[in-house]
Amino acid sequence: MQGALNLLDQPEFNEDIEKIKTLLTTLEEKTKLINLFDLCLDHEGMTILIGEENLQEEMGNCSLIAQNYQLGTEKVGTLAVFGSKRMDYKKIISIVNHTARMVSKLISENQGV
Repeated sequence: MQGALNLLDQPEFNEDIEKIKTLLTTLEEKTKLINLFDLCLDHEGMTILIGEENLQEEMGNCSLIAQNYQLGTEKVGTLAVFGSKRMDYKKIISIVNHTARMVSKLISENQGV
């Protein structure tokens, strides 16, 4: 996970230090992130969680856009963007979807699948 400090650039977080501290603490708790990505891996297609749809209350001001990548037909990981609810959904969805497809293709080609 990279770029968590970029959340500080968002007005909903730079005005309330306690809100961002709570969120960053939650993001550092690996079991919570593992549970979130397990949910994504169990889901078919793209996972989009907006605000309060997130599993953790502390993530209520954020959204998650995630897409699994595969080796052949087997899901092997999840690529995700986590950010402000004000993100450009159309753009991020397109980027995440395209990147996951490219990662799947590269992994499959590298493994001869």
